Amino acid sequence: MSIHEDENLLLMSIYGKYQGLLRRIAKALNVPDIELDDVVQETFISYFQNYSLTWTDARKKSMLIKILKSKAIDCLRRNGHYEKVSLDEEDAVSEMPGFVVTDPLDVILGEEALLKIASGIFSMREEWRELAILYFLEQRTIPEICEKLKIPGTVCRSRIYRTRVCLKKILGPSFDIR
Repeated sequence: MSIHEDENLLLMSIYGKYQGLLRRIAKALNVPDIELDDVVQETFISYFQNYSLTWTDARKKSMLIKILKSKAIDCLRRNGHYEKVSLDEEDAVSEMPGFVVTDPLDVILGEEALLKIASGIFSMREEWRELAILYFLEQRTIPEICEKLKIPGTVCRSRIYRTRVCLKKILGPSFDIR
């Protein structure tokens, strides 16, 4: 096989893997049905022209979604779907919807990070595992953890520090464990 054939196979596999996801996200971003295919195609073209085809799946997915979001915004601006609102007006806050739309990229990356953190926690020593689940996954406070595990606060903080160091070793420097 030539280099171009290998590249074409890689392009086709990336397109096949992510085009359904990108179409659903574009639909959720209110891209009109008539523009949907164009926005997704423009996303792939931009990715293929500017970014590496050999990135990890998570990195490819996040970059494709970032590109898609900007392409969707461009499409909506072209079609006049955005209404300009000044926050200086008194009624501006009341006109804003009462709900928050979660960024799909944040959801995907959050789920992947959570899975990596969970697998790291379950590979820890038994005495740290329960504390790590309570602190990192359930996000309980130190007093709640102390009460549940029946340990003093200094011991709890010390174990949290040790589990944080252990998780950084397991997950690598790219994860920020707070």
